[in-house]
Amino acid sequence: EITRASVKNGNELPQVDFIAKSTQCRYCGSSLRVQKSKKRTISTIETGTIQAREIRKVCAIDSSHPVESSEVLSQMVPCGQRYGYDLIVWVGMARYLRNQQRQEIRATLFREKGIIVSEGSISELCDRFLLYFEMLHINQTPALRVAMRKGYPLHIDATSEYGKGGLFLCIDGWRGWVLQATKIGTENADELRPAIKNTTSLFGDPVAVVRDLGRAGAKSVSHLRQKNIPDLVCHYHFLGAVGKKLFDYDYSSLRKSLKSSKVRSGLRELLRELRRNRSNSVYDGEFGHGRMRKALPALILWILEGEGGKDFPFPFCLPHLNFYQRCCQVAQRVEHWLPLPRSQVERRILKRIFSVVAKLKKIKHLEQEVIQLEINWKAFSELRDILRLSDIELPRGDRRGLTGRGNPALEAARLHDIEERTTAYHEEIRQRVRDIQANPLNNQNKAPEAIILKYLDRYSPSLFGHPYLVDDGKIVAVVERTNNVAEHFFGTEKQKLRRRLGRANLGRDLEDQPAQAALVSNLTHPDYVKIVCGSLDNLPVVFSEIGRAGFKYDLSLERSNKDTELMKCISMLITDEKVENERGYN
Repeated sequence: EITRASVKNGNELPQVDFIAKSTQCRYCGSSLRVQKSKKRTISTIETGTIQAREIRKVCAIDSSHPVESSEVLSQMVPCGQRYGYDLIVWVGMARYLRNQQRQEIRATLFREKGIIVSEGSISELCDRFLLYFEMLHINQTPALRVAMRKGYPLHIDATSEYGKGGLFLCIDGWRGWVLQATKIGTENADELRPAIKNTTSLFGDPVAVVRDLGRAGAKSVSHLRQKNIPDLVCHYHFLGAVGKKLFDYDYSSLRKSLKSSKVRSGLRELLRELRRNRSNSVYDGEFGHGRMRKALPALILWILEGEGGKDFPFPFCLPHLNFYQRCCQVAQRVEHWLPLPRSQVERRILKRIFSVVAKLKKIKHLEQEVIQLEINWKAFSELRDILRLSDIELPRGDRRGLTGRGNPALEAARLHDIEERTTAYHEEIRQRVRDIQANPLNNQNKAPEAIILKYLDRYSPSLFGHPYLVDDGKIVAVVERTNNVAEHFFGTEKQKLRRRLGRANLGRDLEDQPAQAALVSNLTHPDYVKIVCGSLDNLPVVFSEIGRAGFKYDLSLERSNKDTELMKCISMLITDEKVENERGYN
């Protein structure tokens, strides 16, 4: 097939001939003759950048019969294109699996492969990769469905940044595969339902649906509920909704009061002053000259940050309440951490600490708000203990602990035990509310039991009934009771996107990210890779098969939100207005 390779004078590229292999016309069987040769520059990972001369053949009797071209060249590079399939795969993997920036990809290609590609061409290659991979995912749906024939739990969730358009996902909760990814302008049932229906039409009905408490999600799966498919709400989102209802008003007021009091800023300023002498046992500064134990700046740091552990998301952690409680414990800590005798410097510093913390006592109604928060926190903690939602089951929890938490049979038994305890607790809470209502002296509006009862009455039918997968009489998988599959996915993908783009604020970037990028995460699952392409090394081959089968990709990937067309209209109107103004001026 490759007849010669010659390097021309100067900086000319190597020229390689690609001759059509056929010797007979596939239409009439007659011999073939050379029709013409066509040159183009191509770049592939295997060959680098070369000048390819394709020698085509045509029927010697009737030139209207199909033209025979080089099969080797068509396997390497899409028809009429410059960049090969292996280069498309290489760039796509670097971008979406290794999370490299365009400048890094460009530099690596030149350094290791000698290929010069502009940043704009890299973006175009990334789009081609996404479109080819999406077609591969669709083409291999029958094979994927066979692997999922024993069922799958459908986890659905959407994400966005600062209210902008976002991404909606349908995920196989047992395998972690992204089955469907769709761009959405807003999270409403009309936009979510088509994606869910498309997923079930391709992969079959799930054994259960796991979602958050949003109305859009509930409406979008109504057709599955009609088929008696369990519609389960995430326990984390359920507890989160209860907690927000219990804490939101008083906690917001506490946060504002702490900010206006400037207690934190006063303590930080004092800690900065003491840190200047942290390497010395003798202090010499604003508070005089004398002995200062390390426990003193440590006390201030403890008031500000506690023990330094990682805070879980609200309402599973109330850092402002914890800060207020530590401020109230300062005197007790001083007695244990700084026993007598104390130097004059230490006494002066302690006096400053007490005066800063004392500002909290001057805020009206703050103590009553804190008391109510503590009452509500006790009730929230009781509900969480009943549901046994541990820290490792929160979105920011240690995933290693989550994956190593026992076998599916034990998990199924644990869920059954939690269901029984929750049912008993539900009746207990109902009786408590009756007792509260029977006593006219109680403030029923602030009773946390009434709020918890309201949520249990509404969502208890969707809290339990998690199906499990049985193989040879053994439970091998249980539907998760949280939507952490989707929550962890979104968290990881946002980290990757920040790495690729080099900035923290993803408001517009997440909105512009093509939905197909979420599908690429499936390539991290060996079982998925084995089904769709055998191995990652074989990905250029299957892309080539898709291309030679007649796949015509459209590089206009959907990126922006629902107002894209309106923004285009604004641009056109402004352009027309400028043209009219210029004509009038002339």
